[in-house]
Amino acid sequence: MAKSTTLNQGLRAFIAPKYWPTWIFIGIAYCLSFLPWKVQRTLGTYVGRLLYKLAPRRRRICDVNLEICYPNMPLDERNILSKRHFESIGQGLFETMTSWFRNSDHIAKRTQFNGDEVINEALAAGRGCLLVGAHFSPIDLCGIQLARHIEVHPIYKLQSNKVINWVMERQRQRAYKKTIERSNTREIIKSLKDNKIVWFAADQDYGRKNSVFAPFFKRECATISHVGRIAKMSKAPIVLYDYTRTESGYVLTLSHVKNVPSEDDVTNATRLNSLFEEIIEPKKEQYFWTHRRFKNQPNPEDPSPY
Repeated sequence: MAKSTTLNQGLRAFIAPKYWPTWIFIGIAYCLSFLPWKVQRTLGTYVGRLLYKLAPRRRRICDVNLEICYPNMPLDERNILSKRHFESIGQGLFETMTSWFRNSDHIAKRTQFNGDEVINEALAAGRGCLLVGAHFSPIDLCGIQLARHIEVHPIYKLQSNKVINWVMERQRQRAYKKTIERSNTREIIKSLKDNKIVWFAADQDYGRKNSVFAPFFKRECATISHVGRIAKMSKAPIVLYDYTRTESGYVLTLSHVKNVPSEDDVTNATRLNSLFEEIIEPKKEQYFWTHRRFKNQPNPEDPSPY
């Protein structure tokens, strides 16, 4: 993986006083990452409950999303789900800290991987594989566990905070042989031509450009069209990546995706969104409901629901 400019700069680029608050946070996160797993989970639950009270904007985004996606769910049940979601976010913060700073051997013992046969079949044709999944709160930690089983090239988004971005790039370099910035289609195609696995988390609103509107929980939303187009161009098979936090650890599951790509971008996006709905349902609280999934409307003049 070619090192980015940010990573090449090293620590000297981030010693100015304006970065000190972030470094204090990182120092605390480093210390917390070495707490026992069960202690982290308990603390994460309490941190999530605190965030529920202290982050009204994110709480509103979550509540609006749940109302859109589960209009028939009683209000008291949606409120309970919202609180459980923030508890999951709190646990996810500790999981991210662990993924940044610790060797993950102790997590590997708690992780079950189901998918060797699926991925071997997908790579047999020599055209690489598109691994698609959704955003759940243990995404960083489960991604590292996935990389222990298969060589995967994840698509990532640069962070606005330069120090956090530097830390995350170091983590990616340690965990993955190659990572690809999400706008770099050329590198995506190159990895597929090399018969590698490219991982997309393709369930968020990245803007109107390169998106189509497709139903997600029966509501039209902007959905990236890259997956279907790249699959059509490269003839790479698509595999669904599902990951779940359980009471005792984590379960990673791969499964074949059928009927994608088709000739139509909307049909492809609709099919992928329906798959995401299926993997969200058993663990609703772990999904990223605090993302503004419906911020862009089919009619650009319509206001955002948030």
